[in-house]
Amino acid sequence: MPTYRRLIIAWLFVPLHRLVFRLSGGRLLGRLEGHGILILVTRGRRSGKQRSSPLMYFRFDGSDDLIVVASNYGQDHHPAWYLNAAADPAVSVETAGARFSAEAHIARGPEREALFARVADANARFAGYRAATDREIPVVALRRVAP
Repeated sequence: MPTYRRLIIAWLFVPLHRLVFRLSGGRLLGRLEGHGILILVTRGRRSGKQRSSPLMYFRFDGSDDLIVVASNYGQDHHPAWYLNAAADPAVSVETAGARFSAEAHIARGPEREALFARVADANARFAGYRAATDREIPVVALRRVAP
């Protein structure tokens, strides 16, 4: 993806998406390309401040895990939300109609490979992101924790 398109998405669309999603309770912009959107709230690893990121998620085989992918549009570095979740896996999740605490479980090895393959089958955009970078794109399972 060209740099100017990434900048437009990061500076304009993401904040607007987050605002509309929250104001509508996820009724507006709660789906994209046939998949659900969530807001992942992490704690900044350096600042300690709450950071929120709208992300496409996937759910497979009736599992309660919400699967998100740290593709960063195929860039050669991990997105900040992933680095924050890796530093502190206690996160919050907002979906259409629900808010809950979760643990960010970073999939590794065969688990990661299988999940990424399922995501790429569900949405070809992620296969394109994988082809655009040499880094291994992380896959994260968000697991609800009891209140």
